[in-house]
Amino acid sequence: MIPLDDFKTLPFDKKCDFITVFADYLIYRTEDENKFYLYYLAGYFVEVCYAPFENKVLGINAFDSATGLGPYLDAIQIGELAV
Repeated sequence: MIPLDDFKTLPFDKKCDFITVFADYLIYRTEDENKFYLYYLAGYFVEVCYAPFENKVLGINAFDSATGLGPYLDAIQIGELAV
């Protein structure tokens, strides 16, 4: 698997290809008119910002910090987990 720093240096189209083939989709959120899709890649996360009305990806942000997960925390349901 490709390390985070190497992923960040890939050209935009290669990042899209890599996400499509190797990433595990986790969840999405909506903000304003854009959708943000969160993926997991062996040790780090990738957030893809998509504009549905323009039908295009606006940006790709890769990170390994828990602070990047903040916008998704309200959507996570853990009530059914057996503890």
